[in-house]
Amino acid sequence: MTKAREWTYEGTQLAWLKERLGRPEPGPGHVVSEIVPRGFEAYVRIFHRFEARDGSGRSCTWQASARESGVPFHAELSHWSLRGGESDSTGRSLFYAQDGALDSQSRQALASLLITASGDEAVYFAYDLAALLWTDGAKPLIHHVPLADLGSLRDSMMDLVGDSGPEFWWPNNRAWVVTTDFDLRSTYVGCSKETAELLLADEVLESLPVAAETRVDWDADQTQ
Repeated sequence: MTKAREWTYEGTQLAWLKERLGRPEPGPGHVVSEIVPRGFEAYVRIFHRFEARDGSGRSCTWQASARESGVPFHAELSHWSLRGGESDSTGRSLFYAQDGALDSQSRQALASLLITASGDEAVYFAYDLAALLWTDGAKPLIHHVPLADLGSLRDSMMDLVGDSGPEFWWPNNRAWVVTTDFDLRSTYVGCSKETAELLLADEVLESLPVAAETRVDWDADQTQ
């Protein structure tokens, strides 16, 4: 009989974060507070950029895809509601937003904005589910390095977990938390109102304000 692997957060820097996740009332799907702790003044959804599979370097925004699909661009928009657009030789949609990893352009922009908000201090970067799936360890993989070193950190983790993550980022004072869930095509941030305004005003990031109760799962979009 196969023995189930046990995963523990006890004694890790992720323990505080995991203790604050959840939802006060049961309901359909999953919501922001299940992946980003409650208690922040503001929450922001950052959409993973749609990038062409053909290597052309072209990209497409969710807002443009929603407009082409005839659906509203809103905080609970699911990629399942986006129809039409160009197809590749196999009939698949040419543009694809990766799950589990914020696209490089948006990731760099987000890191730069957070440096502006809180300085380039060392922050925690945690690989959680990706580490559970792809390594033989008994705990999540957590690194404590400056925000400016995020690219180098991801490169060093590529052989272990591929292109996913980090799933959680946060500074020493826990003023904000970034979550890129392993199964989602958007990244969510809990932060102050001032930091949220900075993110929402950025021209590189495609983002919308959300709430702790906003649904995040693929079936969230009520326009389907």
